[in-house]
Amino acid sequence: MRPTKILTLIGWMVPSITAGFLIPRILVVNGGKIPVTSLSLLLTLPIIGILLVVAAIPMIRYRRALAAQRKTPTSTRPKRVNPFYAVRLVLMAKAIAISGAIFAGWHLGLVWMQLTSPVVASSIVQNALAMVGSLVMLAAGIFVERICRLPEDGPESNLAANGNGSGGKGKTEATPA
Repeated sequence: MRPTKILTLIGWMVPSITAGFLIPRILVVNGGKIPVTSLSLLLTLPIIGILLVVAAIPMIRYRRALAAQRKTPTSTRPKRVNPFYAVRLVLMAKAIAISGAIFAGWHLGLVWMQLTSPVVASSIVQNALAMVGSLVMLAAGIFVERICRLPEDGPESNLAANGNGSGGKGKTEATPA
C-alpha cells in the first residue's frame, strides 16, 4: 500500500468544498435553514484523531527505540510491534485522513458560504470549530500513517543482498556454464 498523497486528499476535499458551498446555498434559496454542525460531531471529530494517535503510541515507541538502537549498534533490537496491529493502524490512519479531508472540505465550503452571504449566521462559529476538528482528524491520520512507514534500508544492506551494491536495480548477468 502506498502512502496517502496530498493530491489525493485535495482530490477528496475539492468536491466536498463544492458540496459544502452549493448544497446549503440551494437549501437557503428554497427557504431552508443553513446546516449547523451539532455539538456531538464537534466533539467526535477531534476525539477520533486523538484516539488514533493514542492507538499509535506502541508504534511511536518502537520507532524511537529503533532510532536509538541505530545510534548505538551494540544495544539489542527493540521488541517488534505486532504486524497485524501495524497494518490495521495504517489502514485506519488512511481512512481517517481521507474522511478528515472530506469533513474539512464540507465545513470549509459551509463556512465560506456563510461568510459570503449577506447575513452572517450565528452558527458560523460552530461550523468553523467543526472545520478545525476535522483538520485535527486529518493531521492525525497523516501523522500516524507516516509513523507506520517502514524504515529505509541503508546501502550496506543492499550491498549484502545483491552483491554488487546496486540495490537490485542493476542488470544481472548470466555466467556461462
